[in-house]
Amino acid sequence: MRSNINLHIHTTHSDGGKTVAEVVERLWQAGIQYFSITDHDEVEGNIEATELAKVHGMKYCNGVELSCCFDGEAGLDESYVFHIVGLDFDLAKMETELQRILSNKEEKLVKLAKQLVSDGYGIDINHLFRDGQVNARKNIAQELISKGYAKNMDEAFEKILNTDRYRPYARNVPTIKEGLEIIKRCGGVTVWAHPFGVARGGKKDLTEKQVTELAKIFTSYGFDGVEVYYQHYSTAQIKFLEALADKYNFWKSVGTDYHGVPPEKMYDPEYAAKLREQMYFEKDGIEDDVITIVKYLKPFAKFFDADNWHIKIREIGSPGSKSWQNDSLELKNGCLQYFIHDFELYFQCCAHTYVFGTGYVVG
Repeated sequence: MRSNINLHIHTTHSDGGKTVAEVVERLWQAGIQYFSITDHDEVEGNIEATELAKVHGMKYCNGVELSCCFDGEAGLDESYVFHIVGLDFDLAKMETELQRILSNKEEKLVKLAKQLVSDGYGIDINHLFRDGQVNARKNIAQELISKGYAKNMDEAFEKILNTDRYRPYARNVPTIKEGLEIIKRCGGVTVWAHPFGVARGGKKDLTEKQVTELAKIFTSYGFDGVEVYYQHYSTAQIKFLEALADKYNFWKSVGTDYHGVPPEKMYDPEYAAKLREQMYFEKDGIEDDVITIVKYLKPFAKFFDADNWHIKIREIGSPGSKSWQNDSLELKNGCLQYFIHDFELYFQCCAHTYVFGTGYVVG
């Protein structure tokens, strides 16, 4: 069964290869009904996504993937990058927070570049920082590679940027705890993104022991959810995360981390070789697994919980197989009518169960 929910997606507003319009069209074609665009440290695509969702009869909530650094958690220092998916926040407040973060980050990156030049690295600062293109240490690493100081990203970080002399400049983003507090201040929901994956130049995999240790810490921090259903994880990893979420009372979230970027254009060739680009996550019964977090997200909640109504969604066809779309709730002859593109909804009211599929009560 394909999930009709995807809460982790990227566009050209960060490192994705498709525009918001292209992504929403593909999501609709894949049968996604509930989604969030979660670009890295950027929320510009949210307004457009909201409007396009309405056009397609889909449901949308604001999203962002916030870059943070470790602060000793599980023995990891500030050179390791951690991601939090923020959902359903106040857009204006988040824009203010991100602008403050960006200003601080740019200042630290300029200082790092100047320190490298002072130490004899022949990088071109004026070229490097033209048009605001530098937004992470990986951009400086690319410059070091292009000038012949390193063969690849791992070498640029391990032999230069992550050494004691330059590692302090890595603290140019919020710590994990600070990032969580930022999203909460904006009224949002916090999700621990791809729990086995962090970044330190290239992608780095954590062990089950490290993930468990982090789960204990993140419970005290106040994380809401964990991205259990992630397209790049094995069945064993997903089962481990399901048990972890149950043990530590995290909501289970689903996201494919879609980028739409050709593998040859990615910074990390090893990661690109493993990359699967999907708009949906496939698992039997997944809607029941993630219903808690979906019901909590305000733009989605009214379609899942209303007084004594119980709703269960079952996929019944392929995208575009229905000629009707009606996203409103209304009472007709004492019965609640709710039509949604490509899905059959079961409504239980008192002792009666109504099934709505093609525009009329069939049971």
